[in-house]
Amino acid sequence: MLALALKADLEGVTDLRPVDTPDSPYFYSFKVQCTSCRETHPNWVSISRFRESSATIKAAPAPYTHSSPPKTQNVIEFDCRGCEFVEFKPEGEWEAKGLESPTTFGGIDLQEGEWFDYDEKVSAEVSIKDLKWEIKRAINEEVIIRLKWGQTEYKGRLISVDSYMNVQLNETEEFINGKSTGTLGQVLIRCNNVLWISAAKGVEMNNDVKMEE
Repeated sequence: MLALALKADLEGVTDLRPVDTPDSPYFYSFKVQCTSCRETHPNWVSISRFRESSATIKAAPAPYTHSSPPKTQNVIEFDCRGCEFVEFKPEGEWEAKGLESPTTFGGIDLQEGEWFDYDEKVSAEVSIKDLKWEIKRAINEEVIIRLKWGQTEYKGRLISVDSYMNVQLNETEEFINGKSTGTLGQVLIRCNNVLWISAAKGVEMNNDVKMEE
């Protein structure tokens, strides 16, 4: 499981989020890296939480709230199958609310890395600056890892994962053909064995947990 995190300097606004509804879906644009060959695709790939793809967005985007000083906050979480996101491009419309007023600001474009407007209800300028995007892995979350062969999965708490997709798990349980073979404790799984990683929440391991490959 991965998360898109944002850190930004909000002046006079709060609750920054992409406009993302069934009638007006937001398409999240990423550079994608293959987990098998570790090559990054040169083109941007866009996904929507209302359309099936090799990546699944877990829930509606969370608002980025005003804080002083600015803090890093997760905006969305997603599962990937056979790929990993390495860079984000904020295409599409965003919206925010006035920090000291009921004003709603729509049509916000963040592609230039900053945005400026004026809140007439408080007679003050508002802005969004110093945007920093980060793709974060679900450290300390429970995950499922499918190997490339043997119908084998490992379920455990993610301790660490490097840029090559070498993964370290704790409290690990092994499953073959959907059936538990016992607990292994702490394990290290080399990158060339990993087919995909998914969040474990909501998955029953004694059922068919196969994903599209």
